[in-house]
Amino acid sequence: MVNAYGTFLGFYDQNLLSEYSDLHLSLVGGTESFLLLFPSIFAGRLLDARRHYYLGFMGFLFLFLGYLLLSFTGGQGLKDQGNYGLVWLTSGMIAGLGMTCFFTYSSHNVIQWFPRKRYIAAGITSAGAGAGGIIYPLSFRYLVASFGFPVGVRIISGIVAGTTLIAFVLGAPCKDIPRRGVGKVFKFSTWIDKQALQNKAYILYVFAVALVYGGFYSIAFHVTEWAEVKGFGTRQPIPSRPGDHPKTEGFQTFWFLAIMNGASIIGRLASAFFATHLSNPIVVHTATCFLASLLAFFFWPFAQNRAGAIAFCTIFGVLGGSMLSLPASGVAYLIPADRHSHVGQWTGMMWSSVSVFALAGPLIAASLKRTYGMDAVGYWCGSIMLLITVLLCGSVFMKRKEEKSSTTSTLVGDYDNSGEQTPAVIV
Repeated sequence: MVNAYGTFLGFYDQNLLSEYSDLHLSLVGGTESFLLLFPSIFAGRLLDARRHYYLGFMGFLFLFLGYLLLSFTGGQGLKDQGNYGLVWLTSGMIAGLGMTCFFTYSSHNVIQWFPRKRYIAAGITSAGAGAGGIIYPLSFRYLVASFGFPVGVRIISGIVAGTTLIAFVLGAPCKDIPRRGVGKVFKFSTWIDKQALQNKAYILYVFAVALVYGGFYSIAFHVTEWAEVKGFGTRQPIPSRPGDHPKTEGFQTFWFLAIMNGASIIGRLASAFFATHLSNPIVVHTATCFLASLLAFFFWPFAQNRAGAIAFCTIFGVLGGSMLSLPASGVAYLIPADRHSHVGQWTGMMWSSVSVFALAGPLIAASLKRTYGMDAVGYWCGSIMLLITVLLCGSVFMKRKEEKSSTTSTLVGDYDNSGEQTPAVIV
């Protein structure tokens, strides 16, 4: 649903909340991204304790209620009938809390069920986000045009409820992994693993992933407006009256977001394949971030025609899908063998750290766009992606250094009473 927010933002901007600034509207999507991630520190730890069904039910409940209540925030859905505070509360706050329950839940489950093929399993699961990024924007446009905003969003809430209910029913935990009781709720070590804070490769990786979310959504939230400003298509408003179907003259800018989300499916699956083949998802992550930085620097500001814009959205979508699908696999790669039962906790700690950047990134991009123009969004994203590349290289270096140090320290040689050296053993 976060990947579909660009379409919701367009409707708010042109119809429901047209008197509010881009910064206000970006705050709704930023809140979704923040709450998608921040509570993961608690969700991940509960997953290690096999509280899957509690999280699944809460996710189903909050997502369904969030979008159901959203349908009552805009009157009849006509121009400027929306209540900004209620839109933020329902779409940003309540639905965002539901998203976090399934966010860590999905990747954690498949990584534990398929340890040998964990990168492939995580990639296939992540591809569902790309599919949702196509289905939900198109559904929103059609349903609102056909039935109006209130009824259209209620139908979407029903679709969300149905899909999350399936995930809730089928999301059984893997019993081969040792269960870790939650322990004392107010104890620091219950939620924070101190060993993770001492792992330099992990810390660098967390910073890198945080910046990914601060940079990628800056492009995703503004791609339809960018296409309109550059003259690559027309952004026809979604009719707010039932039965008035959208006009179809010319190439519609919402297709650029749909293309980007669709292409992300390829990136999510391809990155999983390469991560499995190389046995190192962070190397794949590094390459995609570097390519994304070049794309944002040179294609976003200097695209000349619609064909170039479509090519940009396709390639950036592939790279974006890769960047967004790899973090959980990266944690599974970095976590020491003796801490595998803590993978949910380490993953949750990462996502909670990322959340602040996910909130701030779109707001910074909106401010830059308002002050310096649309090209500044691309330069912001490109700079962020270049910094991420450096951090990921540092993470790979530290991981290999730790592995070398660990191998050296675990080779133990001793001498018997005769002075002969005993064979080294692994301890």
